[in-house]
Amino acid sequence: MQPGVRSKSEIARAWFWVAAWIALVQIFASGSFSATETSRFLAPLLRWLFPEVQAKTISAVHFAIRKSGHVVIYAILALLAQRAFYASFERPRAWIAAASLALALAVAIVDEGRQSLAKNRTGAVSDVALDMGGAAAALALASAGRRLWGSRT
Repeated sequence: MQPGVRSKSEIARAWFWVAAWIALVQIFASGSFSATETSRFLAPLLRWLFPEVQAKTISAVHFAIRKSGHVVIYAILALLAQRAFYASFERPRAWIAAASLALALAVAIVDEGRQSLAKNRTGAVSDVALDMGGAAAALALASAGRRLWGSRT
């Protein structure tokens, strides 16, 4: 997508995907996706895939999967936000990137704040850092891709 204001339907569609993804983030932040809950299906799956692996290793892999989810989920959010900001505003790329990061940061703070109030979840500043790392990395890779291939998506 080229930078610049688009039709109202393109703008609405771009922001719809941002809103839908934020809703998905909120679902992932619910008690249904706590470490205890995800271990109920991930641990047996990992034991089935790797029966010779010790329980300690299964726990470490479960932890790594959960933390990598932060990176991936917020990378996608940042790219969706970038697309929506490009569709909505004629601004420099740096402004678009900063706005995309700011939106991801706001969602991350709300997400972790909500988790810190839940009985079976824990909010963590380190998770916000992971979220921002994923968002920043995705935007940096998108920028590098634009420079490499000459696209403005």
